[in-house]
Amino acid sequence: MMTESFKIKLPGLFKISWITFVTIFFTVFVFLSEWIQKTGIINFPLGVRHFSIVLAFFLHWIIFGLRWRLRQFYVFSLILLVFYLFLAYIFVPVSPINYLLGTGFTFLFVLLFVFGSNTRTEISVIIKIFQSLLIFFLIMSIGPMFNGLTAGTTLRRIPGLFRELGAFGTSMNIGVILSLSLYIITGKKRYIYFAVFLSFGVFLTILKKTIFSNLVVWGGFALYQASARMRRKMFLYGIFFIIISFSLVGDEFSHDVKINVDYYKRTVPSTHVRMGMYVGGFKIASDYFPFGSGMGTYGSLASIIGGYSNVHIVYGVSKIGNNAPEDVAKGKHTLLDTFWPHIIGELGYLGTLIYLLIWFFPMISTFFILQKCNIKELRGLGFYVMLMILTMTNEGFTLYTPEIPSFVLLHSGVTGLCYYHINNYRKSLRQSE
Repeated sequence: MMTESFKIKLPGLFKISWITFVTIFFTVFVFLSEWIQKTGIINFPLGVRHFSIVLAFFLHWIIFGLRWRLRQFYVFSLILLVFYLFLAYIFVPVSPINYLLGTGFTFLFVLLFVFGSNTRTEISVIIKIFQSLLIFFLIMSIGPMFNGLTAGTTLRRIPGLFRELGAFGTSMNIGVILSLSLYIITGKKRYIYFAVFLSFGVFLTILKKTIFSNLVVWGGFALYQASARMRRKMFLYGIFFIIISFSLVGDEFSHDVKINVDYYKRTVPSTHVRMGMYVGGFKIASDYFPFGSGMGTYGSLASIIGGYSNVHIVYGVSKIGNNAPEDVAKGKHTLLDTFWPHIIGELGYLGTLIYLLIWFFPMISTFFILQKCNIKELRGLGFYVMLMILTMTNEGFTLYTPEIPSFVLLHSGVTGLCYYHINNYRKSLRQSE
């Protein structure tokens, strides 16, 4: 078996670890493939991005893992999930294809986390992955931000090489998390400057949820790492940063908020393009108690690619926004504008609880393991794990981001690689007691 220090040499460039190369290669591929498909240059087969990221982390595990070391609670949650999904399939009438696709897409993050957390690496490899990802996001941010500043406008219509503006904003926030994680690990101030630059990109999007996520990341950093003196400086600089940002885009931000408020006033929750999905999700969870309507039936990718699910029609979701079957057929729809409603509706209340146990496990486990840890490398990895999951949780309230392959790779695959070291630290503490 190869060691985790195994390296390949890129012609004319430098030596790089296998894990770093494969992780970055597939990250670039899944991000750019979405933009390429959007432009119509190439139409990638359905599931190719999902398969590619599973392949990447499966290769990691085959070469540097071939063992399973999972926490008992996580294993128990997975067993409970499998049992629950089996019962749901028996009692809820769902097409086998939809159910299989829905389960695969929804729980892809579990596979990547399991493979990643059972792959032996050196911490230096994870740091190199962080640095490479940060460079990628910095390069991807330059075009949209330059165009926005020179045009004197927000980035509403300028997502650059990203699939859409929400993906751009989320990627900038991930870049901030990477920058602050690397600052915690190395102490180099340039990573703070990178984080500020990428945060400026977030504010230029004027996406309210994305700006909130950015503030959560900085707040998390202040609580997790910053000294009292640094917190005071961050607060003062933060006010100055917000004033500068809103002096550039404040009018458009206010106008956007007004549009949202007016739209909400004109509708009731059940007919609001996003709130309506939540109303439908909770109704389904109640009507189909305790199993929900089943995987691949409501508000998910599988609910439209295996044939338009009748659940959307029965619960009136097809009449909201651009959710009708004909809109979906044209590829211009709003059915996937939210993530959490599909979890609530398809899995039901009990299934959602099991899902949340698995979803938040890396974050909660990391928090308790690293409470008294002073090892800067581990604290940097821990910051990435916790803030990535918090950010993706928030993104899911108004976007489908947590299930998009490019982001699954980052919030579960790379998180798994980090958690391997965090879990090893836990085991070393137990052995020293």
